[in-house]
Amino acid sequence: MTSAATTTPSAAAARLPLHICLAWGVGTIAVAALFNSVNVLLLRYAVDYGGISAALAGTLIAGSKVYDAIIDPIIGGASDRLKSKHGRRRPFLLAGGLMLALSAVMLFNLPMFESPLLTVTFFTAALLLYATAYATFSVPYMAMPAEMTSSYHERSRLISFRVAAVAIASMLAVFVGPVLMESAGGGQAGHTALSAFLAVIILSATLYSFYGTRGAAFHPADSAPQMSWGVKLRSMASNRPFVILIIVKLLQLLALAVTQASMPFLFRRVLQLDDSAMGLYFFVFYGLMILVQPLWVRVARSRGKRDSFIIATLVYGLIYMSWFFVSESEPLVLVYLRAAALGAFGGAVLLLGQSLLPDTMEWDYRCTGLRREGMLSAVYTIVEKVAFALGAALTGLLLGWSGYIQGAGGAAVTQPASAITAIYWLASFIPLGLLLISALALFFYDLTPDKLGEADA
Repeated sequence: MTSAATTTPSAAAARLPLHICLAWGVGTIAVAALFNSVNVLLLRYAVDYGGISAALAGTLIAGSKVYDAIIDPIIGGASDRLKSKHGRRRPFLLAGGLMLALSAVMLFNLPMFESPLLTVTFFTAALLLYATAYATFSVPYMAMPAEMTSSYHERSRLISFRVAAVAIASMLAVFVGPVLMESAGGGQAGHTALSAFLAVIILSATLYSFYGTRGAAFHPADSAPQMSWGVKLRSMASNRPFVILIIVKLLQLLALAVTQASMPFLFRRVLQLDDSAMGLYFFVFYGLMILVQPLWVRVARSRGKRDSFIIATLVYGLIYMSWFFVSESEPLVLVYLRAAALGAFGGAVLLLGQSLLPDTMEWDYRCTGLRREGMLSAVYTIVEKVAFALGAALTGLLLGWSGYIQGAGGAAVTQPASAITAIYWLASFIPLGLLLISALALFFYDLTPDKLGEADA
């Protein structure tokens, strides 16, 4: 008998109900709304309004992601072992969402103590809370698709709901958010309004996803004896498709981290545009990302996930390179056309990369007989943290070394030419190089439906 607590191959391979796909997809709004606000706005907020140096702020953000990487496997292992009527993963979603809402309020409301050290201490505590919350939610969440369906192409369909939700969350964070900030008067008042807005979004998405996925299939906790960490790592390292996917995601997420952190500086210091203009840019970017999801699902089904992924990655990188040639006189229509192109191909990169993860989890199960999706998800999420740690550090350090003037806020401060050059490189050739290398690595990925032992639908 099939129930919510167990799944048979026939049940897992069936088409997932729309309401289950929607509920699971909406869950990512809880993490993606804050994730994008942190990646796009937090470094500039800490530097321009918190008075923390670019190098120190970037290092602290990077350090919090290293901590996050350390606790990811702990959370993943715990979600593999949890025995609950709600499944192994869903209770973690609820706890993580509550902590995410609190961290959103703390991160964008830095108290201005008389001692700068106290401000830095508060910022560090908020970053650690955010890191804990992110791991608690995202690691079990990303393990769920491998349990919800065993169909190679149905996983792409399921992930497309997540990508659309990521785009919606991103528009809320970097389009509605900046507009809200401007309407609240900008400065600290604007960031306070943003934090309250984010907290409401996070709580709403968390509750909808938790209750909406109560009918989703899941596997009971594995009763196999626990392995040592060394044995676990060696075993996972033998999963060649997973290892290649991890390398690809490290490079691509590092490119994304650098571009997201540098974009507010590009808009303000190079294009001389305000946050509302940047918000409209991201609205176009993520709007196209939503619209192209059905198209890329069909392309992946007809041309294959890997080949589609390679093509999308190459075009994505070339479009980013074009930022090197922009200037203050760039017509706005070209800025927004670039946003549309990046959204269309960025949607493919996000969809195809994430749809490969549950495939590698299924391959791991077929090779080992172990249900350890949480551990594999933890490793995948660790790579995400490492990439964004390196991206934040690289952006902050490069800006610091280039002589970027901190604490300027919205003032019309003339930045040195070296700082402007650094912003150009962070937005263009650095992400291009990383994406090109990731496309090369994808040529070695060979996990197909036939290799998984499943005929194409």
